[in-house]
Amino acid sequence: MTQTPPNAETFKTQLPQIIDLFTLDITPILPPSSSDQSIYRFANWSQVNGQDIVYKGDTYTALPLESSGFELNTSGQLARPTLTFANVGLGITALTNTYDDLVGSTVKRIRTLTTYLDGEPGADPNAFWGPDEWIVEQKSSENKLSVAFQLAIPFDLEGRALPGRRLLREQCQWIYKSDIGCGYSGSPFFDANDQPVSFPEQDVCGKRLTSCKLRFGNTSRLPFGGFPGLTDSVG
Repeated sequence: MTQTPPNAETFKTQLPQIIDLFTLDITPILPPSSSDQSIYRFANWSQVNGQDIVYKGDTYTALPLESSGFELNTSGQLARPTLTFANVGLGITALTNTYDDLVGSTVKRIRTLTTYLDGEPGADPNAFWGPDEWIVEQKSSENKLSVAFQLAIPFDLEGRALPGRRLLREQCQWIYKSDIGCGYSGSPFFDANDQPVSFPEQDVCGKRLTSCKLRFGNTSRLPFGGFPGLTDSVG
């Protein structure tokens, strides 16, 4: 027997549930003169029964997603959470292709109760946990169904971020072929795994030091935007 999913009224009358709300901010990786959309907000589809919701005046699009590794640990190692988006309409792929896998973007998570959402009798814009702030360190996997990102926590000391710029050891932060930083405009071409390809549309930078050397040469001065001398990524 097929069950009918709960409608909006059913959702509103359920007991309060904790929901995770995510904001993806690509402003840090956009060119200064860009007019592209820079803020994207998502709510976990399963937590809001597939409905877009509004909190603090902002609309969060319901999207199937999975998050893991956000919990604090006592091991002494920095957390490396994973955030996986359903690739609905290949929308996330479009963003990664346009903005170099979104590396350097900011992800913020807040948690609140369904009863505090805008339009609810108990609506409260000040009732939430967080925000927790993370940096997209790398795209860890991608296919037609989903795209996963590994996140890193900005290094923080008594509320002061040190340094002001995010430093990644193994990931170049420049936008591929942009005039700022990278500057590559020729051939040969390689895919994201540093394998030779024949056509410009197949050319994808792997964001590694080896990717840079393949394009500019081992003996050339490299515009690599990472910091290979670091013992760990900090920011």
